[in-house]
Amino acid sequence: MALACDILIGDTTTTFRDTHVKFGLAPCWGLSQKLTRRVGPGRAKIVSFTAGPIRVDKAHEWGLLDEVVDSSQSKDTVLDRAIELADAISTNNSLMVRRYKRAIEEGTGMEYHKGLQRERELGLAHYLEIVGDGSTFEDAKEYVKGSNRPRMTSKL
Repeated sequence: MALACDILIGDTTTTFRDTHVKFGLAPCWGLSQKLTRRVGPGRAKIVSFTAGPIRVDKAHEWGLLDEVVDSSQSKDTVLDRAIELADAISTNNSLMVRRYKRAIEEGTGMEYHKGLQRERELGLAHYLEIVGDGSTFEDAKEYVKGSNRPRMTSKL
């Protein structure tokens, strides 16, 4: 189930394991493909062929976990961090979040140059759809010139 998530967050107690081979079961819901794409074929074989637990540090190092919350160092929990991320995502344009996700998912399954081409196709379709009322461009223009926008300070 974890590999069905867009973003995986764990804490210092998190472990992962694939027990299909332990019980003579065949993966049928995409585990062999999702895990391989997430951590690479060699690491996927280690996880799947040994049926052993993968601890949080290794899961994070391999890219299985996107983020680790160290609850011993703060009061924040995995759930707190997940809600924080969900809140941050929800403040953005929901249509664009869905379309961006589509570009990432479709492009990741292609060769790089084909992924770039697919991104352009999806982007052009998006702009052709939204250019009608021009509100997206006006919102972006207001953000760029807005006085409430966070600004980088020069280090020079």
